[in-house]
Amino acid sequence: MVHDLYLLLARLLMAPIMMVYGAQKLLDISHFLNNPATKRMMEALASGASAPVWFAYANGAFQLLAGLFVLLGVKARISAGLVVIWLLPVTYFGHPFWAGIRPDFNEAQFYKNLAIIAAYLLIATVGAGRYSIDNVLAQRGRS
Repeated sequence: MVHDLYLLLARLLMAPIMMVYGAQKLLDISHFLNNPATKRMMEALASGASAPVWFAYANGAFQLLAGLFVLLGVKARISAGLVVIWLLPVTYFGHPFWAGIRPDFNEAQFYKNLAIIAAYLLIATVGAGRYSIDNVLAQRGRS
């Protein structure tokens, strides 16, 4: 039971970062489109073309919904796994302190993202626990 309370607490603490930043992007798409990390990614993947607006909205919606799904424990393993996959390029392109790009800021952000990846990786591995919609649905399926 304590294990499940810890999983609930972990989800309550880790989901807001995705939800808040996703909502901020949806409310101000220009922040995503003009972000240096977005520009670095587009340079590497699309020869410097501008990120399409639909991609910015999809990114914000993904963050908001993935965070909400993890918070509620809805398809938590899949949602958390997708966040891990999403955060890998975000961390690489967003915080390249090794390239001398604002190392004072980006090094801390890089390691923060590694910790966030670890938290979501744990939920992807062990699931949301007893106090989740996933568990409620599983219990109904066994009845």
